[in-house]
Amino acid sequence: MLKNYIAIFLITTVITLLVIIGLLCINRLGSEDIIYNQLTASKLMQNDYRRIDTSVVEDVGGGLQVVNSNFEVVYAIGDYPFVSDQISVKEFTDFLMNTGSNKDMITASYNEKEHFWLIVSLPIQVKITGIVHWNSNSPMQDNTIKMLGFIGLGYLLILILSTMIYAKITAVSFIKPLDQLSNAVEKVQNGDYSARVKVGGNQEFSQLEHAFNHMAEVIQIQTSLKEQSENNRQKLILDISHDLKNPLTSIMGYAELELKEQGRGRIEHLEFAKIIYKNSTRANELIQDLFELSRIESPEFRLDVTTDDFSEYMREELIHMLPELEIAGLIPDFVIEPEEIILQFDKKRMNRVFSNLLYNAISYQGKGSKFQVVLEKVSDGAKLTFTNGGQSSPLNPAGSGLGLLIVQKIITAHGGTFLLNTQDNRFEIMIWLNGQI
Repeated sequence: MLKNYIAIFLITTVITLLVIIGLLCINRLGSEDIIYNQLTASKLMQNDYRRIDTSVVEDVGGGLQVVNSNFEVVYAIGDYPFVSDQISVKEFTDFLMNTGSNKDMITASYNEKEHFWLIVSLPIQVKITGIVHWNSNSPMQDNTIKMLGFIGLGYLLILILSTMIYAKITAVSFIKPLDQLSNAVEKVQNGDYSARVKVGGNQEFSQLEHAFNHMAEVIQIQTSLKEQSENNRQKLILDISHDLKNPLTSIMGYAELELKEQGRGRIEHLEFAKIIYKNSTRANELIQDLFELSRIESPEFRLDVTTDDFSEYMREELIHMLPELEIAGLIPDFVIEPEEIILQFDKKRMNRVFSNLLYNAISYQGKGSKFQVVLEKVSDGAKLTFTNGGQSSPLNPAGSGLGLLIVQKIITAHGGTFLLNTQDNRFEIMIWLNGQI
């Protein structure tokens, strides 16, 4: 802001100085046209210098001298530029050569008939010749002082006017972007996080524009994520409530039946106990999944990683899966990379990944469905694909989805990628694991 005012001051000063110089030139030219051009030595020249009307020269404060051929001053009025009446050739020559640098306007003319020089000197109020000369004897002194006073007053008026105009323009340039920012802030305050501003202008407003838009964008993203998270949380709670309700209702029902039907035989009691145990186990698994998910999402969660051959680890895990797959009537199809795949991974958490995927396959696929596991070595680690389902067993992955959510969280914690694909009655899960965590 200060720089702008300094610029206005300098520009106004320069303009005023140019006006002063122009007025001085006009004043000088005008005064010469009116008076001085009529009082030059050539126009006043007469053969008899005594007949020259010297009053007009004296009226303007000037001087007139006559120098004969012997370089003697034989006649003089007003200012006397020579020290003595007898002038040397050199002094007279120097005088004629330096008339242009004198503070007065000096003209000289030679009368060839009578052989004398007529010299007329007229005072000029202001004359610029490398330096500024001020002549207080000028008849235009009062006019010049008035002119300079008017110029000074005009300068102040121009400076004030320029400052007011600049202040008005600056105020407008400030008010408009501030109004835009105020309106945008009000929109954000009312919950419209899509509000953006484009004020332009100087660097400060550009920085403010960028800062506000970045803030609004961050708030919008965070709000969207928060809403999505809240929706997911509500859906998860509903799904968990539904999944817990079924086994708990069954447990309560059969427990009540057991109490009422104490007279039934041992076989019925065993069947009721199996149903109660099965549903109790399912409810406990859901509670454990929920507890595991809470631990994984906790800020204190850390993986206990070891560096090992992931191919060999997979072979051991798949061998442990075979009995459960056989009981469930699923057909195993394992394709494991023969060469070593050295990775960093948490074996305990990976065990949870495979148990959840196995439970998903057993729970939601009919007998005779194929359960395929393919392990491939890729450039930056390993790709693991689980596929189950088929034309004979329609896909129905119902439930809370806690198991797959835990799988995704564990794989993400390993720095990997989890992709779920459900189409053509196939339930395919692809996992990419990086070599380093």
